[in-house]
Amino acid sequence: MAEAIIGSAIIGAAGSISAGRAAESEGKYNRSVEQRNADAAEKRAAQAIRKGEYNVKQFNKDFDSLQSQTEMKFLKAGVAMEGTVLEVLENNYREAELEKANIRYNAKVDEADENELAVIARMRGDAAYARGKNAKRASYFNAGSTLLGGIGKAKI
Repeated sequence: MAEAIIGSAIIGAAGSISAGRAAESEGKYNRSVEQRNADAAEKRAAQAIRKGEYNVKQFNKDFDSLQSQTEMKFLKAGVAMEGTVLEVLENNYREAELEKANIRYNAKVDEADENELAVIARMRGDAAYARGKNAKRASYFNAGSTLLGGIGKAKI
């Protein structure tokens, strides 16, 4: 009878240790997934800035074309390039500068958001890994408790 109790305790202890190792492996895997998510978020952050600069260049190109067309229309209409006409053209330039600043600002906001997602992903990964390590540690205590309990029940 004592052998059966001890054998059962050994099997229970082995099961606890195995579960702890599995939890640790799961924690490592989850950390690697979150690391990948963090890396992807950092790439998107860098892309946000590049995209913002690309959008500024495209805006400049479109604006220059539109401004040239506007000037040409004024000239074809025989309007002198002075007074209100110059004010309109200057206002267009001011508005264009504001639009470019908005494009850059939005790119910076997107970059910051993605960098924050990267930080959060890494924190989640570290937490998953820590939970796995703690589960493994707890499994050794459970295994020891199971063995001692089995020995006590067997009254060796």
